[in-house]
Amino acid sequence: MLKKVFLAGSVALMLGSCMVSQTYQLTNEPVGTKVGVAKMKIFGKEKDFTIKTAAKNGGITTIGAVEITMKYVLIFPQYKTTVFGE
Repeated sequence: MLKKVFLAGSVALMLGSCMVSQTYQLTNEPVGTKVGVAKMKIFGKEKDFTIKTAAKNGGITTIGAVEITMKYVLIFPQYKTTVFGE
């Protein structure tokens, strides 16, 4: 009985996540070679996942494109902003 409950719980955990990703071309600038990332995890220390922070982390002054990824693990959201530019 305990094995069946454990197996059902494991399957529920695997199926309990989803991910949505959007990529935006913000300017007419080229995508560039530099990449900057900013993340936010519900239990992590990093909480600032803005475009400005991602660009700063990558040393980017001219933004070419932005990718925003939102992932849910069970009910806990995780956000990741990736900035491409020069």
